[in-house]
Amino acid sequence: MLINKKRFQFLLAAMVLFIMAYNPITKYLVDQAKHPTRFIGQLITNIWSSYFETLSIWSNNLVYLPEGSTILDVGFGGGSNIKYINKTIANVTLYGIDISQESLKTAARNNQNGITKGNISLSVQDVAAMAFDDAMFDTIFVIQSHMYWNQLDDGLRQCYRTLTDHGTLVIASEIDKINYHLSEYSNHDLFKNHLQKLGFTKVTVRIKGNYVAFICNK
Repeated sequence: MLINKKRFQFLLAAMVLFIMAYNPITKYLVDQAKHPTRFIGQLITNIWSSYFETLSIWSNNLVYLPEGSTILDVGFGGGSNIKYINKTIANVTLYGIDISQESLKTAARNNQNGITKGNISLSVQDVAAMAFDDAMFDTIFVIQSHMYWNQLDDGLRQCYRTLTDHGTLVIASEIDKINYHLSEYSNHDLFKNHLQKLGFTKVTVRIKGNYVAFICNK
């Protein structure tokens, strides 16, 4: 079937306009995943509260969290991981940081009891410049966030600095998100070796379906 010249030009123009519109929308949604803001950011953080619950539970079950632990959650999103830990570990002290004010609002709302009680503290901070003392945390969780960090190595060094001796860093994510946003480390062994070069004495890789976790011992 032949397409006349005018029809072809119209279809070509429509295709160009679609591509021009698609790219900014895709970039906008990626930026919102990195740093949720305004209405869309509020919507995303609310979705995260339930969407990543399964990943959070799986990640927590990979390590031993004794009673009385001091734990940091980096990139807490909607706060579901903090809420889960607070319900399952007795006498726990929880800190959480995120670069998004919208995430802080959602996570604070979902963890109001712990904040009121005083064992949960949430703040807006960049992982690459955390305002915490050395050797402060027994365990640090980084769930579905490290691939969005602007300064990956600086953030990892800060996690190392703030872990207690023999403390544990748990980095967990969906594999396809790493492949898309952090393709240079889509090979799990490469990232494992990189973590060891940064000082972690032992790094264990665990995989379940589309989930991967790096359990890093200081």
